[in-house]
Amino acid sequence: MDPGAALVAALLCTPPVGAPPAPAAPSAQAPAAFSTISGRPPEPPLKRVEPRIWDAQLNASVYAPVMRDGQVQTMALSRIMVWMPVVLQSTWSQVSPDSIRTEIWVQGEKAPNAKLRTTTRQGLAQGMMAVGIAIPDANGQSIKWTAAWTEQCWSSVVDERAAAAITWPAEWPAEAQESLKPSPGIESGHEDFRKFVDKASGGNLRAVTPWIAAKELVRATIQAFTAVDADGTRVENGFPRGIVFNGAWNAMNAGTGSCHDVAAACVAVLRAAGIPARVVLGMAEQSNSAGTSQRTRFISWCEFFLPGAGWVPFSPNDLRGSIRGGITVDRPWKNFGTWDDLNRCLPICYGFASPVPGAVTMPYPAGYAWTANGVIDLSRSSDVVTLQITSRGRAKE
Repeated sequence: MDPGAALVAALLCTPPVGAPPAPAAPSAQAPAAFSTISGRPPEPPLKRVEPRIWDAQLNASVYAPVMRDGQVQTMALSRIMVWMPVVLQSTWSQVSPDSIRTEIWVQGEKAPNAKLRTTTRQGLAQGMMAVGIAIPDANGQSIKWTAAWTEQCWSSVVDERAAAAITWPAEWPAEAQESLKPSPGIESGHEDFRKFVDKASGGNLRAVTPWIAAKELVRATIQAFTAVDADGTRVENGFPRGIVFNGAWNAMNAGTGSCHDVAAACVAVLRAAGIPARVVLGMAEQSNSAGTSQRTRFISWCEFFLPGAGWVPFSPNDLRGSIRGGITVDRPWKNFGTWDDLNRCLPICYGFASPVPGAVTMPYPAGYAWTANGVIDLSRSSDVVTLQITSRGRAKE
């Protein structure tokens, strides 16, 4: 899917409270502060609690395609930049700017720090920034890079009764306006989503408050799916390569999709209803079905904007089982507003498209993007993407 790009105004960000910065390699030295923010701390009836600090890392390897005769094509690497999006500060997370560090290997040889060039882009879509790693010019068959950072995350608590009493605003604030618009894979402007909203709300959407309307619409969206791949990891030839993502409109039409498609569909429906919402693509440690082992993988969750309070987090994947039993919207929903384990979920970016203008992804989202003038066929190349997070423990408020 071709990623789009959008530009938004930037606001000032501060480093995490109580988060000791990890040592930064000289090649990845970042300024002490960036003019990038994706959300302010919450206001009542929302509250953030239980902060935790994590060390996180994304590792990616790209290999030249193998031809039909078994020969491996050489990639001509010239003026290629790999971009890693960063949610520097949001309502529920903060990244320590001077903890960001990068490394790169070409043909198995690590690029010296003196020759490794990095840059940053600020004021991107949804208040994100991006770290760019310049690939050394070369002819080769493989490249590998890592991006690592330190992040503080909070869990969320909401006063349900107070949230349900908040009324519709005359106009949504500037920080939420972008989250009312369609975006790649979240086709909220499509007539089918408007029809879905009318049907789910009985044509009386604003007869209830935004909190109740959001609950009703999210439940209807989740119930529209008959089958869901709860893992959502794209695995090819035994290697993880990103996520399974078909887009909100395709998934809703089919009634099936991945957990990432369900998140996109929830956001598309909320936007079609005039409620600002966005998808968060992030990472978390997940246990296998037997509960015997854990691995770090991509996850997706959602946020919608509640006037005067901020961004409300919710997990469609966790809600799928809990709201099918007829639980009413006037009762608390676990992982909707109040989310005990949100402090274990580390954001990478908002949405599934690169926020960097002119950058492209592989044929599926994998947490990074390229700008390239070299001869490299991303549609035929193979990549392997792995994630790592290590807890530093609880932080002080």
